[in-house]
Amino acid sequence: MKIEIISREFVKPSSPTPNHLRNYKLSLLDQLVRPCVYISKLYLYPENHVPIHQRLHKLKNSLSETFTRFYPLAGRIKDSISIECHDDGALYTEARVHGFLLDFLKLEPHYKQRERLLPDKTEFFDTASPPLLLVQANFFECGGLALVFYMCHKFGDGGTLSIFIKYWASIAYGHEKELLPALDFDAGSSRFPPSEDFKVQEPPAKNLRYANHVTKRYVFDARKIAALKTKVASPLVQQPTRTEAILALIWRCAISASRLNKGVSMHYVMHQLVNIRNRVEPPFPKNSIGNFVQYFSVQAEDVKTELQDLVVLLRKGINEFGENEVKRLSGEDAFGEIIRSSKKRREISGRDDVRLFTCTSVCSINFYEADFGWGKPIWMSMESGSNLNNFAILTNTREGNGVEAWVSLSEKEMEYFESDPELLEFASLNPSVSHSRL
Repeated sequence: MKIEIISREFVKPSSPTPNHLRNYKLSLLDQLVRPCVYISKLYLYPENHVPIHQRLHKLKNSLSETFTRFYPLAGRIKDSISIECHDDGALYTEARVHGFLLDFLKLEPHYKQRERLLPDKTEFFDTASPPLLLVQANFFECGGLALVFYMCHKFGDGGTLSIFIKYWASIAYGHEKELLPALDFDAGSSRFPPSEDFKVQEPPAKNLRYANHVTKRYVFDARKIAALKTKVASPLVQQPTRTEAILALIWRCAISASRLNKGVSMHYVMHQLVNIRNRVEPPFPKNSIGNFVQYFSVQAEDVKTELQDLVVLLRKGINEFGENEVKRLSGEDAFGEIIRSSKKRREISGRDDVRLFTCTSVCSINFYEADFGWGKPIWMSMESGSNLNNFAILTNTREGNGVEAWVSLSEKEMEYFESDPELLEFASLNPSVSHSRL
């Protein structure tokens, strides 16, 4: 489908940011994130009774209002520990899609097809201070809308992006800002203050290289998930969660693909990212803004990569994470724990004899509540590191009882992965998004 850019501008806060808020301090966890990393979401909305020009007008005006509360997102990275909030604005683009949403939904939603709906980042990312937020509103000939958000990961994680979208949607819907939940921009930096003496040196690692990979979508419905959970249950983990079951299957198939591709076995390590907002003591406020993600590592022995073994590893990993790392993050040595964790991640990533696979699940977040005044989305896609190799992210389906997995592997390993009979027993490869929802 041809996509035509209609307009492009920087949307700024509807009122100036007060002087005392002009310098936004990042947390240590924010400091560890490279500023070139962005995360994105795509929302699809069907045609409705509100004309497209009115929806676009409402989007732009409400975004400007939202920035009066989410003021750092309209700023620019100053250095590794702060954002300069001088109301430079977010890049807002409107584009016409020469085609119909129904036809788009019938297509297999590959990453490359969705990428065409993303804002053009190259023009601005080569500058010294690119925008922290890019939004592109793509409207179809039928009146359908594909809304894309692209946020700098250094400012916040997927949970932060979700809070922002819900907040923006509430303002667009007509809710009074004064009645919306309070936002906490200081929770991260007050608990995990940044350090000017700490220099982040984390070039792209061998296991996370950006080139020569493909990203594909796999859908697990409720019936298949139930069957998978039964298959992976064992005396040591009698009731596996759906996340444990699906990640174990994806990891096992990725290990198999790596062996077939390289012809040799390696050390197979998984990093699972974990939201620590509700795990530390005391918990962070619900609407805390920033990065609140750590990870735990598990290593599979070459002879123990059966599904039940991998589920046991994942359960043991999350339990030990709660008993050890979370306690240290809640104590006086939080700084040391974060630095040690970062150093360990870099060391593992740089080893030639390690095959690292990174994963995360955001199934606990309901992304389908973003109603800007014309109904909830019929489909949502989220990427966090989708331009990284050996990566998987799990999200809920719209109904909430299924799971979508976006998996990134090298081109050759994806050929083995997507033809693995054990994977295809439980997952559907790139099914079209059901247009019966329209």
